[in-house]
Amino acid sequence: MLVLFCGEEKTVDQEKAEALFDAAFRVLRMMARQFAQDRGPAHITPTQYHILYLIRDRQTLTLMDMAKHLQVSAPTATRAVDALVQKQMLSKERDPQDRRLVWLRLSEEGIRLLARQRAERVKFLAREADARLTEQEQDQLIFVLNKLIPPASFEEQ
Repeated sequence: MLVLFCGEEKTVDQEKAEALFDAAFRVLRMMARQFAQDRGPAHITPTQYHILYLIRDRQTLTLMDMAKHLQVSAPTATRAVDALVQKQMLSKERDPQDRRLVWLRLSEEGIRLLARQRAERVKFLAREADARLTEQEQDQLIFVLNKLIPPASFEEQ
């Protein structure tokens, strides 16, 4: 079925996709606002938190792989990583076999920070979900969101 939307003909599937995009964008914006309000005592930026989260999932990661994943230049990634090293959240170690490689590892403080911030964000989402969704709707949302994740996404490799 075709409908007229902002002067364009669109299929119902396009309308659903746009509604999904808009809803996901609003949820992400809500989470970003909450993140900005509570950056914690270490004042970790969203990008720095992303870096810590990726390293936590991978155990170690090279600086170049991090730059590729963040889609930024090596100097930009280096600045973000150096700030985390300065805050003692992670360490940089040169590969003994290939001195060009720099491995990133979480420090104990970085692990603790991630655990604290994750717990705070989970509490925030739990409050929001409990206020708006039934338990069954929460289960359905988790199921559907997981179906949208490609099987070979970077975070799962």
